[in-house]
Amino acid sequence: MKISISSQSLLEAKAQTLVLFLFEEKPLSQEVLLIDKELGGIIQTAIKEEKFTAKRSETVAVNISKGFGFTRVLLLGLGKKSKLSLLALRQGIGTAVKMLAKSNVQKIAVYVSKLPGRKLPTVQVAESLSLGALTAEYQFTEYKTVKKDLPTRIKELTFYTTYPLKVFNKGIEAGVIIANAINHARDYGNQPSNKANPSYLVTMAQEIAKTPKVRCRVLEREEMKKKKMEALLAVSQGAVHPPKFIILEYKGKPASKDWLVLVGKGITFDSGGISIKPGEKMDEMKFDMAGGGAVISAVEAIAHLKLTINVVALIPATENLPSGEAYKPGDIIGSAAGKTIEVINTDAEGRLILADALHYAKQYKPKAVVDFATLTGACVSALGTHVSGLMGNNSSLIQKIKQAGEISGDRVWELPLWEEYSKQMKSDIADLRNISTGQGGGAITAAAFLLEFIKEYSWAHLDIAGTAWSTEEKPFLGKGATGTGVALAVELARKWK
Repeated sequence: MKISISSQSLLEAKAQTLVLFLFEEKPLSQEVLLIDKELGGIIQTAIKEEKFTAKRSETVAVNISKGFGFTRVLLLGLGKKSKLSLLALRQGIGTAVKMLAKSNVQKIAVYVSKLPGRKLPTVQVAESLSLGALTAEYQFTEYKTVKKDLPTRIKELTFYTTYPLKVFNKGIEAGVIIANAINHARDYGNQPSNKANPSYLVTMAQEIAKTPKVRCRVLEREEMKKKKMEALLAVSQGAVHPPKFIILEYKGKPASKDWLVLVGKGITFDSGGISIKPGEKMDEMKFDMAGGGAVISAVEAIAHLKLTINVVALIPATENLPSGEAYKPGDIIGSAAGKTIEVINTDAEGRLILADALHYAKQYKPKAVVDFATLTGACVSALGTHVSGLMGNNSSLIQKIKQAGEISGDRVWELPLWEEYSKQMKSDIADLRNISTGQGGGAITAAAFLLEFIKEYSWAHLDIAGTAWSTEEKPFLGKGATGTGVALAVELARKWK
C-alpha cells in the first residue's frame, strides 16, 4: 500500500471511498457539518437511520451520488473524545482498511482534522494511522498457490489533513518504517518451522545487517562450547538443525560506549522435548521464536529511523525436540554463568536459553537489558491475550517500558518479582531447578529463574506468550503472528536517555 498526504480540498479527493472520523459526542464538528452540507446531508441521514453512535471502531458505509471523486463515505467511530488514544486511532484505521479491502476497494482517502480531547502530538497521530493501516492490510500468502482467492490489497491511501503537512508526513514516514518491521516479524512467526529453523533467523538478521551501521555475528556450536553456553546447548541436543547465537548490533552513536541490549527467545519449534506437549495446537509452536523475531525487527526499524543510540539484539536460536540425544527430566546441566540447573521439565526450555543470553549481555556493560519471550502459558492464564506480562529489577526501567507500551500500543502489566518466588526455584541437588517447587505463579517464577542470571545491570522481562499470536481474526488485525514487542522496543529506544 502506498501512503501519501495531500493538501488539496477533501472534496477533490480521487478515491473509491472517503473515510471520516466521528466521535460519540454531539453535535458533529464544524468540519464534518460542512462536508455533510456539500454531500447533501447524507452523513446526518445515515447516522439517524443506522443509529450510528460512533463507538470505537463502529462503522457505517454510505453511497453518494455522482459529482465527486469518490463514490462512498465510510463513517468510522473513535469513541469518546476524552478517551481518544493512539491505540484507538491505530485500531480504528485498521478496521476501516480491513473492511474496505474485503470490498475490493483499492484507493481510499482519509480525512484527519485536528483531533479534539487529549492533545496527541501530530507526529504520533500520523505514525499511528499509517502503522495501523499497514499492519491491518498484512497477509501471509507465501504458500498460497491460488492467488485469485485472496482478498484484494488496497493500493493507495491518501491522508487529507488540517495538521501541518511537513510534520504529519514525518510521522507517516516513521509509521511506514515501524509497520514494515512489525510485518517482517509477523512473517518470521508465521513461517512453518520446516522453513524457519535457526539458520533462517540468521539469514534474516544478515539481511538487516546490510543496513548502514548494522553488523551481524553468529556464534556456532563450537564457539558456544568455548563460552560454556551449556544451557542453550542442552536444549538443542534433540534437534537436527544446529543452534545459532545471533548478535545483531546497531551503532547509531559510535562515540558512546552505552548499549541497550534486547534479548529475544528464538525457539523455532517447541515440541516440549521429552516432556512433550499435547498434540492439540502444537502446530502453533512455530511462533515460539516471536521474541527473537521481535528484537531482530526492532533493530531493523531502529536502524532505518537512524536513531542516535547503540542497540544490540541477542537471539539464542534452536529447536526443542525429543530424540535419543535430547536432554531429559532429571538431568543436571551447566550454564555460561557457572550456575548448575536441575531439569525438571524439558518444556521449560525458554528460560534455559535466555539464561545464557542474559549472561552474555554482560560484556556490553549495558545501561539496560530487556528480554522478549513467549515464555509461559501461566502468563496467558493470568493476563489473557491483550497485554504482556512485565517484571524486572529496576523501577525506573519498568516505568520507561510502561510508557513505551502505552504510546506504541504494545501494552504491558507489571507482576511482582519478590524474593519468595526466587526461593521456589532452588534445587536440592543443583543451584537451581527450571520449574518451581510451588503451585501457581508460573509466569513470575520463570522470571525469578532469569533473575538469577542478572546481577550487574538493570533488566526487564516481557512475557509475550499471550500477545505474540492471535487465534482469532480481529477487525483490525488478521490471525497468526502479531509482531508484538517491535513497536515497544522502538519506542523505548527512541526515548532512551
